Amino acid sequence: MAVIPNGVDTDHFVPSTEVCAKPHAEQALVFAGKMDFRPNIDAMTWFCADILPRIRAEIPRAHIVIVGQKPAPRILALEQQPGVEVTGWVPDTRPYIADAAVYVVPLRMGSGTRLKVLEALAMGKAIVSTTRGVEGIELTPDRDAVIADTPEAFARAVVALLHDPERRRALGRAARALAESKYDWRKIVPKFEQVYAVLEGGS
Repeated sequence: MAVIPNGVDTDHFVPSTEVCAKPHAEQALVFAGKMDFRPNIDAMTWFCADILPRIRAEIPRAHIVIVGQKPAPRILALEQQPGVEVTGWVPDTRPYIADAAVYVVPLRMGSGTRLKVLEALAMGKAIVSTTRGVEGIELTPDRDAVIADTPEAFARAVVALLHDPERRRALGRAARALAESKYDWRKIVPKFEQVYAVLEGGS
């Protein structure tokens, strides 16, 4: 048996070096995904109900941008809540990810590697995630991302990062290094080739 991880194109998903001109970008959070997918719906409804109000109590201008196609009615309804923006389909998620101070992954269900997390790692974002949100990714908590599984802990982690640009940068550097060292397709494709070579040799 061979276990080969998913990968990410680290030439396509890169850290943004441009100064963001979006208003209040330093208080912006982002989540990207297909927004009619049940785990994503659950993640955002939970975040907006139980976590975002705690964050905004500390940082009133904190807000989240929910990026992704086919937003379900429950997702569209979230825009009625202060501090929530729903984009629907966009041609490119990268500008929205780059514009945010923190990438949040409040997933509570589902399985498999979250490609969205690999993309955020490659873009050098400071990430706050539940344990389930980063399943299958070999990251070190508090070095590559912050892990929090309760509304209180998740909100505290986000607030702390919004107040600490240097900590965000340190997490982002570690995240990018992890993506390049373990999840770049150039590192993963040879592993597939090794498996194929073994199979061909045994045929």
